[in-house]
Amino acid sequence: MSAQSRSSLNFDLFYAGLGTAVGVAVILIGQGLWHTFTGQADGLSAAALIQPAVQAIPVPAQAVLASQAHTMGLPLVADTKAYWFMARAGGFVAYLLFWFATLWGIMMGSKLTKGALAFGLHEFLPILAMVFAALHAIVLLGDQYIGFSVLNLLVPFSAPYQPLWTGLGTLSLYLSVALIASFYVKSLVSRKVWRMFHYTAYLAFFMALVHGLMAGTDSSLPAVRWMYLLTGASLIFVTFFRILTAQSEQRGARRATVPLSVLQPQLVPVPVTESMDRRQTALARKQEILARRQAAQLNNFDADSVL
Repeated sequence: MSAQSRSSLNFDLFYAGLGTAVGVAVILIGQGLWHTFTGQADGLSAAALIQPAVQAIPVPAQAVLASQAHTMGLPLVADTKAYWFMARAGGFVAYLLFWFATLWGIMMGSKLTKGALAFGLHEFLPILAMVFAALHAIVLLGDQYIGFSVLNLLVPFSAPYQPLWTGLGTLSLYLSVALIASFYVKSLVSRKVWRMFHYTAYLAFFMALVHGLMAGTDSSLPAVRWMYLLTGASLIFVTFFRILTAQSEQRGARRATVPLSVLQPQLVPVPVTESMDRRQTALARKQEILARRQAAQLNNFDADSVL
């Protein structure tokens, strides 16, 4: 990828992530306005503002929407469960995006995916995952049942609910943000240091997995347990595949650097004089063929033993 296309791709990813973040901010501001206006008697309540649109909906559809709103805990009054539902939904989306981003990065390392689009997804997916992870954390501030504070969200292991497992989620978020930032300072550090730090993506993912499995209120559901099992197992599988392919590539590179004179012994030619009869000639040819086969076997054995 040329430097110009790489720069253009980085700008595209930046603005895409910025647009997603702005969208989430608009949603949160809308929720705050709903919470502020609901229950006020000055005629500017959210219910009054949307009343004309609601009346235009057919009565059966209104009943369905009212049932769904009640299920989701709307409107956002003090004892609503809507914040808790949004936090859980944001956590699931963030986890799945984080899993796919990590999986995609390993597949790129194994050369299963190539091209500018693959590289762009590898940079954009973690950004999108962190946006939903931030949403997962921020909306907890509106939940009155447990009572998270900003300090609880920022300081690991200080949450009033499952402090150990919640703290792992906070550390996973911080480490993931650092990994995303490392894309943009890659030219400032050595490649070896960058790659070593990039391997901590495994740690960040598995901390997120443990966080969701142990702190999630839905972890007792079979579907959720299977989700964590399959995502974790798939990541382990592609990791081992990456290791095996890397070892195969190293063997091929080492075999190419070993001189053939070291691996292949010199064959001693069998003297054939004009006085030999046909039987002696055939015997000499058989000996030569046998010597070549033994040399080929020795060649393969020595190449494997060197590696």
